[in-house]
Amino acid sequence: MQLLRVLAPVLLGATLVACSDSSDSSRPSSPAQVPRPTLDLTFTTAPIDLPNISAKFSADVPYGDDERNLFDIYLPECDDPTPLVIYIHGGGFTGGDKSSAHNNFADDVRAFLQECVAYATINYTLLTVPEEGGDIVAAAEQGGVLTSLQDTAQALQFMRYYYESLNLDVDNVALYGVSAGAGASLWLGTRDDLADPDNADEILRESTRVSAVGALVTQSTYDIIDWGDVLLPLTAPLEDILGSTDILTLVNTLGQTNYLLTFLGVPSVEALEDQATLDYRAEVDMLELMDAGDAPIYVENFTTSLENPVDLFLHHALHGIAIKERADEVGLESVGYSRDPAWPLEDPSGEELVPFLLRHIR
Repeated sequence: MQLLRVLAPVLLGATLVACSDSSDSSRPSSPAQVPRPTLDLTFTTAPIDLPNISAKFSADVPYGDDERNLFDIYLPECDDPTPLVIYIHGGGFTGGDKSSAHNNFADDVRAFLQECVAYATINYTLLTVPEEGGDIVAAAEQGGVLTSLQDTAQALQFMRYYYESLNLDVDNVALYGVSAGAGASLWLGTRDDLADPDNADEILRESTRVSAVGALVTQSTYDIIDWGDVLLPLTAPLEDILGSTDILTLVNTLGQTNYLLTFLGVPSVEALEDQATLDYRAEVDMLELMDAGDAPIYVENFTTSLENPVDLFLHHALHGIAIKERADEVGLESVGYSRDPAWPLEDPSGEELVPFLLRHIR
């Protein structure tokens, strides 16, 4: 009995520790300290000028089996493991290329490298949308936007798995992108962890949670049917001209029905309300996926020219405002801007994208 009285507090304490979960769900746990295979990298001249910056550059590193499963990466020559920023390109999930980071965001690349932050830019599988009258059934079999989104997750997991070869601090990773890349970043930032601890592929056991997300000219959700509500302040005054504020009517008017069906992976408009499709739509609804434990969000949208109605609906400032409002509702840290004078949003912090991301990963 005396021995039991001595051991009881120790056993109780051990039980409480074992049963508790004190981790922050928005951040991944450090990888198990076991040796990883060496990633074979070929270093070449960087495609941008890097004055007074010591960094290596490797292009077209494969992270999966698809021909577009490639990334470029800048690795600063720093003693300690470095945080990582991943850029995801835009193009409506039907076009675009990782080279847009080098072409359009060279100043960002240099700013991150100067802070000993690695920078990667990725490609991912694209969807092929048939012309009107084309084979929409075959198009739906591509798997919809989740095919592209899951590639972005795998790229992240790949870099985490090879953290030793890349000298990465995997607990401090941020994502950002433009348009489709912004939405993909937002999806990864709000999606529950896709890590599969029992997967035979060790790469897919890695976490997909990140520390911060930047979304430039983004869409608010990839449940496109919900855009009817998001864009209602825009469409309601134009209902007589547009014929309806219902998103299916608007998509048809714009000649984008095949895009919608391909995007959501369904062969017909009628299938949009099937239970399997409803489940799919929930899987890509970033507004509903968002909660207080997710990665902090930086969002900046503007309203594009009225001369391009499709672009207007894809990138309207109301998408960014919807994200900011939802983040405030669930208690998630966010910084938001709308550059449309008709729908203004100015964050009192004045913080810009690069400082925002650095603040969460340094």
